[in-house]
Amino acid sequence: MGDSTFNGGWIFAFLIIAVIFGWGNGGLGGNANAAAYATITDVNQAIANQSASQALGAIQLSSANNNYETAQLINQQSMNMMNQNNTNLLAAINGFNAVNQNIATGFSSVNQNIADLGYKMDQCCCSIKTMLLENRLQDAQAALVTSQNVNAINAQSQYLLSQLGSFVPAA
Repeated sequence: MGDSTFNGGWIFAFLIIAVIFGWGNGGLGGNANAAAYATITDVNQAIANQSASQALGAIQLSSANNNYETAQLINQQSMNMMNQNNTNLLAAINGFNAVNQNIATGFSSVNQNIADLGYKMDQCCCSIKTMLLENRLQDAQAALVTSQNVNAINAQSQYLLSQLGSFVPAA
């Protein structure tokens, strides 16, 4: 199996030698700077400080993430409100445009009706004038015919009387 002297325990032997000789610091008790070594309390305190620092870092990161997410939510809400405001403004403008269009169409219709009424009034006046002139013409033609008849009757009477001679009624 293993051909080593310590049967796979050579690492343990190396550690014992390193502890005896003190990793180059004079071995067991050979170091004058023993106060510079960390005690278990110092190590535990360093671990606790490191854990606290990591926890504070995690809290700061979480706070920063929460602030970012809150800012994004506010940004999205602001964007939604601006979009809704733009939609409302466009709807209001379109509504005003529709009202203006309806008013313009209504006034166009009124103007057309007024022009049509003026035309009809002109036609009505012309029709009345024409009818009055036609009636006067008919009256004048009737008077002419009557006058011509009277003249014809008078002419016939004159002719008859001239053919009869002088007529003396019997006494």
